[in-house]
Amino acid sequence: MASDVRSEVVSAAKNNKNKWYLASSKPRQEFRAIEQLANQGIDAFCPTIKIEKITRGKKQIATEALFSGYLFIKLTQDDPLWHKVRSTIGVRDWVRFAGNIAQIPTRLVEGLIETQSKPENEIIISQFNQGQSVRILTGPFSGLKGIFDKQDGELRSMILIEFLGQKSRLKVNNEQIITD
Repeated sequence: MASDVRSEVVSAAKNNKNKWYLASSKPRQEFRAIEQLANQGIDAFCPTIKIEKITRGKKQIATEALFSGYLFIKLTQDDPLWHKVRSTIGVRDWVRFAGNIAQIPTRLVEGLIETQSKPENEIIISQFNQGQSVRILTGPFSGLKGIFDKQDGELRSMILIEFLGQKSRLKVNNEQIITD
């Protein structure tokens, strides 16, 4: 259920008087806060990004908040739900500048929402850096160690290996390698 609301806008009411405000979340509780705000009928959004991670020895794609620790919340200035936001599970407090709650331009947030809603705009951050030691997990070179050279498209990478006394460049699928 939580994954259904993680990167979606939860809409309670569409009103031109609504404005987007910035709130901070408790550490790594952005998605929990979004879900709890939705349960209270409060519009909220947390843009996400996908990151390659190794979990129990397997490469997986994890969804994380793009702006870790922050949420966009849409309310009118006279909305009776203002007081509920601070006491919502996962929410720390409003972000303030000079005592005023930070207001975010509507076009900015709506642009993030629109961009994220299109699958072709999905961003996946690779975990490998140039010069990093890697190990091949599967295939004919399984178990060999090498040095990550560069990405070769979205799904493949170039690594440098030493095989039979010679240094060679090898193209491998990203899911075949792990940091060593």
